[in-house]
Amino acid sequence: MCYVILLAFLSLTLPRGAFLTVVLVTFAARANEYNRAIWHWGPSSSGTLSFGADEASTKGTIWNAWLSNMPQILLSVCYPNLNTICTSMASSPEWNTLATSRKGSRVTMPFGEQRSTYFLQLPYKWALPLMVLSGALYRLLSQAFFLIRIDYERGGKLEKWNSACGISMSSLLTLFSAAFVLVCALIVIGRLPMFPRLPLADSCSLAISAACHPAADETEPHPARVQWGVVPDMEVDGHDHCSLSSKEVTKPEVGGVHH
Repeated sequence: MCYVILLAFLSLTLPRGAFLTVVLVTFAARANEYNRAIWHWGPSSSGTLSFGADEASTKGTIWNAWLSNMPQILLSVCYPNLNTICTSMASSPEWNTLATSRKGSRVTMPFGEQRSTYFLQLPYKWALPLMVLSGALYRLLSQAFFLIRIDYERGGKLEKWNSACGISMSSLLTLFSAAFVLVCALIVIGRLPMFPRLPLADSCSLAISAACHPAADETEPHPARVQWGVVPDMEVDGHDHCSLSSKEVTKPEVGGVHH
């Protein structure tokens, strides 16, 4: 059951998540051992998933190796989506503060008062916990599903064999708990209030470009610290113009029309 819940959670971040959920539920339904030993940690568990590939052959071993590593592939596909969510949640507050304070823009090769990009593409307070937790998820997943291939020989003759995908319910339950904590943490952080002080852009280059139209006499504002607001002595179609600028800007008036 935990296998079903966990992999259903993983499939929610994937395209055609409903289809993947059905497939993964089918995998879980083939678990053929339900005893106390299946709750042992990691490879000490006696639980297995079998799809008829339990013969002592290269084909059976390859099939079970694929089956035991398939959840790792799913987690690897989910991670970029998780990273994208965290990047958006981390960049939005920094973008929002450009309306209240002057800051240098973040670039790969900074000069002047520009700032360098983050080494891990995220602030360390986001990147380090995310790396630790993702590493823990991969480790737990390797303990939850693993390849089993045991050959018993007597007198140089193969007498008995066991080739299957092992499953540990205790490792799987721990993995599910860690993933649940991660999702809950993101939901809580995502629900923290943020009062937009300028049009939100996220990673949309069109929205960012729209906020970068300073006055014509401001030829090179990019090396300096910039702030977003109403550019003085500049109107467009009879309305005040707002832009990121290295010059003094004023706060837009509430209820006013700005370009």
